[in-house]
Amino acid sequence: MIKIDPDNLPDGDGNLRQQYEENESQAAELVSANKEIALQYQEKNKRAAELIIANKELDYQNEEKENRAAELVIANKELIFQNAEKENRAAELIIANKELTFQNEEKENRAAELTIANKELAFQNEEKENRAAELIIANKELIFQNEEKENRAAELIIANKELVFQNKEKENRAAELIIANKELAYQNTEKEDLAAKLVILNKELAYQNEEKENRAAELIIANKELAYQNIEKEKRAEELSTANRELKNAEDDIRKLNDELEQKVTDRTAQLEAVNKELGSFSYSVSHDLRAPIRAINGYTKILAEDYGDLLDEDGTGILQSIIHNSKKMGELIDDLLAFSKLGRKQVSFTEVDMNALVASVREDLSFEEGENIPIFEIAELPAANADKSLIKQVWINLISNSIKYSRNKPETRISIGAYEKDDLIVYYVKDAGAGFDMQYYDKLFGVFQRLHSQEEFEGTGIGLAIVQKIVSRHNGTIWAESVLEEGSCFYFSLQKFNN
Repeated sequence: MIKIDPDNLPDGDGNLRQQYEENESQAAELVSANKEIALQYQEKNKRAAELIIANKELDYQNEEKENRAAELVIANKELIFQNAEKENRAAELIIANKELTFQNEEKENRAAELTIANKELAFQNEEKENRAAELIIANKELIFQNEEKENRAAELIIANKELVFQNKEKENRAAELIIANKELAYQNTEKEDLAAKLVILNKELAYQNEEKENRAAELIIANKELAYQNIEKEKRAEELSTANRELKNAEDDIRKLNDELEQKVTDRTAQLEAVNKELGSFSYSVSHDLRAPIRAINGYTKILAEDYGDLLDEDGTGILQSIIHNSKKMGELIDDLLAFSKLGRKQVSFTEVDMNALVASVREDLSFEEGENIPIFEIAELPAANADKSLIKQVWINLISNSIKYSRNKPETRISIGAYEKDDLIVYYVKDAGAGFDMQYYDKLFGVFQRLHSQEEFEGTGIGLAIVQKIVSRHNGTIWAESVLEEGSCFYFSLQKFNN
C-alpha cells in the first residue's frame, strides 16, 4: 500500500488534498467506533457477570434467613460463653498492661545502651585520628632520622599493628551498634503489636456487648415470628387441602396432554423420515449433477493442454493448469461435503474396538511420495473403547494425515500417539511437532470450510476436522486441541470405556 504525504501534493490538487484529509478523518472515526464497540462489549459482559452475582447473592440471603433462626438458639448459648470470656479478657487486659509497662522500661534501657555505644564510637574515632597524626610525624621523622632507621621502622611496625587493632575495634563497635539498633526496632515493633492487641481487645469487648443487646432484640422478634408462623401454619393447612383438589384436576389434564404429545411425536417422526429421504435424494442429485460438469471441465481442459498446448504461451498454459487444479479441488470438496452430510444419517453401531490394531491398519495404509519425510511414530498402548469401528477409523485417518501434512516442512516428522483413562472415559491423543496454529483462532478450528493456514501453504478443503468432531460427538465424546505456532499441535478425543 502506497502512503501519500499531503505536504508533497501539487498546489493545484486542492480537491485531492481535501479528499485525503477526509479519508484520514474517517479512518480515525472508524478506529474510535471500533474501540467504543469493544468497550460496550466489555460492559455487556460485566453486566452479565453482575447479574449472576446478584442472583447468587439473593440465594445466599434466603439461606441466611433460615440460618438466623438456628443461630438464635446458638446465640443464647454463646451469650453465656461470652460473659465468661469477658471476665477472662479483663484479666488478660491487666496482664497486658503490666507487660506494656515492662516493655517501656526495656526500651529506656536499650536507649541508654545506645547512647553509651555512640559515645564509645566517638572515642574510637578520636583515637583513630590521633593514630593517623602520629603516623605522619613518624614518617617525617623517618626522613630526617636516617641513622635511626631501624629503630623507627620497628616503632612504625608497632604503630601499624596498633592501628589495625583500632580499626578492628571500630568495626566491632559498629557491628554492636547495628545489633543494638535492630534490637531497639524489635522492641518498638513488639510495643506496637501489644498496643494494637489492646485496641482489638477493647473493640471486641464493645462488640460483644452490642451482640448481647442484638441477640435479646432478635429473641423478642423470633417470639413474635413464631406466633405469626402458627397462624400461617393454619392457613397453609387450608391451602394444602385446596392444592390437593387442584392436583387431582392437574393429573387429569396431564393425561390428556400426554395423549396429545404421543400423537405429535408420531407426526414429527413421520415428518423427520420424509425430510431424511428428501436429504438423501438431494445428496444423490448433488453427487451426480455436480460431478458431471466438473468432469467435463477437467476433461476438456486436459484435451486443450494436450492438443493445443504448443500454441499457448506460458500464461495460457498456467491458466489451463489452474483450471485442472481447481476442478480437482472442487471434486474433493463435493466428496467431503457428501461424507459430512452422510454422517448425520449413518447408524452408529457400538462394539468393542481394538485401538492398537485399528491404528496399526491406518499406519499400514499410508503411502508417501519419493523424497517425502517418512514419519517416525511413537505409539503407546491404546485401551479398547466402545465405538463404531469404521467411523473411529476415519477419525484416526484424518488426525494422523493432518499431523503428517502440517509437519512436512520440518526436518523430521515425529508423531506421538497415546491414551489415558479419566473416570469412565478413554482419552486418545495425536501429537506432532509441525506448523501448529494460533490458539486465538481456536473457535474456527472445527468449523466447516474454516482454515487456519492458506491453500498455498497446505492443501485441503477445511472439512476434515469438522467430520472428526461430528463423529466424536455422535459417540457422546469430546474433541479438543492444544497448539503453539511453529512448535506443533496435540489433538485429544474421548470415548466411552468398554465394559464387559
